[in-house]
Amino acid sequence: MILILAVSTAQATVWGQGVSGELHWKEQLTLEDYTLTLADFSLEEKLMVLVELQEDERPIARRALHAGEWFVINDSLRISALKIVEGADKDEPYAIVRMQLPSAPEISLILSFDKDIYRGGEDIKILLSVENRGAVDAEDLKITVDSSPPIFSRRFNISSLQAGSAWDEQKKTAQTDPIRIDLVAPYLLEAGDLQVRVRAQYTDPDGNSHQSWGGGKAHISGPLRLYKRVEETQELSESYYVIDSLSNYGNRTFSVDLSDSTGKEFHSNDTLQWKIVLEPGQTKTVSYCIKPIEPAMGISLPDAVASFRMGKRIYTIRSNRPVVDVTGPLIDAKRSISPKRVKAGEEVMISLELENRGNRKAVLTMAEMVPQGAELISGELNESFMLSPGEKAARKIRLRVMDPDGISIPSSMVRYRDVRGNDYSTRTSALRVTVEEEEVSSPSDPSRNDTGGSGMSKVSDLGDGQADYPSPDRENRDDERLIPGSIDHRVVESGSGLGHRLSILLILIILLLSVALGRYL
Repeated sequence: MILILAVSTAQATVWGQGVSGELHWKEQLTLEDYTLTLADFSLEEKLMVLVELQEDERPIARRALHAGEWFVINDSLRISALKIVEGADKDEPYAIVRMQLPSAPEISLILSFDKDIYRGGEDIKILLSVENRGAVDAEDLKITVDSSPPIFSRRFNISSLQAGSAWDEQKKTAQTDPIRIDLVAPYLLEAGDLQVRVRAQYTDPDGNSHQSWGGGKAHISGPLRLYKRVEETQELSESYYVIDSLSNYGNRTFSVDLSDSTGKEFHSNDTLQWKIVLEPGQTKTVSYCIKPIEPAMGISLPDAVASFRMGKRIYTIRSNRPVVDVTGPLIDAKRSISPKRVKAGEEVMISLELENRGNRKAVLTMAEMVPQGAELISGELNESFMLSPGEKAARKIRLRVMDPDGISIPSSMVRYRDVRGNDYSTRTSALRVTVEEEEVSSPSDPSRNDTGGSGMSKVSDLGDGQADYPSPDRENRDDERLIPGSIDHRVVESGSGLGHRLSILLILIILLLSVALGRYL
C-alpha cells in the first residue's frame, strides 16, 4: 500500500512597522486609506477599548480589545492595542494602538557614473546597484535601463531577490559586483545632460505587483570649448592682454564667429570680432590689449561668445568670466570760483576739492597760477601732499581782480603717483570771472547843469535888456568848445543863447575881413 501525503505550506504574513499613537477618547489614527477611531473605554475590572475602523470614510470594522490583543482585516491591515491606561482622578484614560500593513519587498536602485562630464566620443562607465531592503523576497524581478536622448536601452531580470540581499553579477567573486553598462558619449552640437532612467518591476510572495524607480545624469560637452584668461591682479597704470582660446572636440569642421567685450571697467582700442575655421581636434587663440579705467576689487569681465550655424539653427557657446582686481589711486579733482561777477578791485575765491577714490595711497603735486589781470591775496599755488584711499582734501586761493575786462583761469593739471612710482594725472575745469562796469549818472541829472559840472558859461539876467559880453578868457574857453571832436553834445543840446551870439559875432568878423580885403585888392 502506498500512502501519498500531500503537504500544503503557506507563508505567514510579515507585517511592516506601521504607525503607532496615543489616543484619548474620540481621537483618530490614520494609515493610507484607513482611519482608526478610539470610540470608547471600559474601565471595569479588566480595561478595554472600543475601536472603529473606516476605509475611505466607510465603516468596515468595530472591535473591543484588551491590552495586547489585535485583529486583522482581509490580510491587509492589522490593528493592535499595545497598552491601556486608566489615568488618575484628573487625567483622562488613553490607549496606545498600532496600525500595520503587510511587509513588501523594497528594491533600491543606485546608479553611478565614473565621471560627471564627458566629451563626445569618450567612454562612459555606469554601475547599477540593486538591493532588496524589504522584509520579504522580491520575485520575478525585471529591470529596464534607458536614456534621454535615446542612445541606448538595456534589460535585466532575475527570478528572485531575497530580503536583505543585493544583485551580484559575478557570483564567483568574494565581493558583490553591481550591474555594469559601458557606453560611448555621443557627439552633440550643444552641451546637454544624458539622463539615464532605471525601472524595476517585481512581485511579493502573495503575488502583489510592485515597482521602483531610479536613475542619474551626466553632462555631455558640446563640440566647441571657449576659455578666456587674463592677469588676475592688475595695476591701474598698466595695460594687459586678454587671451581667448577656442578648441574643437567634435567630429566635424566648424566656421565660427567669435566676439568679445571689455565691460565698462576696461578700455580697448582693438576690434573684438574674429572669423575662425576650426577642424576636429584643433585649437586657435586670439588676443587683445585692455587697460583698466578705475581701481576696483572683484571685477568680473564679460564672457566671450562664439557661434556657428548648422542648418537653420545658430548654436552659441560662452566662455568663463575671469575675475580681476585692479589696484591704484584715483584722484577726483573739482575746482570752482566764487563770485563769478565782480567789480574791478574786488576779491574772488578759488576752491579746489580733492578725493582719492582708489584703493592705494597717492602723493599729489599741485601747480596753480595767478592769471593776468589778478593779484594773489592768500593761498598756496604750489603744494605736495598725500591722500589715503577714501581721504578728501580742500584748498582755497584768494585773488583780487584788477583787469576791467575780467580774468580767465585755464584748466590746470593735478599730478600724482603711487608707492610703486607709477605716475597719473587729472585735469581741473577752466574758470572765468566777469567784471561789471561802474554806474554812470544820466544826462538829466540837475547837478550837471551848474558851472562846475557842465563846462558851460552861465548867462546873467541883467534886467535892463543889455547883454553881458564875455571876457576874453571866457571867449577863449567858448572857442575851445567849438573845436571838432571835443564838443560836448550834451552841452550843445542844452546850451544857452551865449553860443548863438558868439556864432553871429564870428560871422560878422569874417564878413568885415572879406570887405576889407576886397577893397585892398
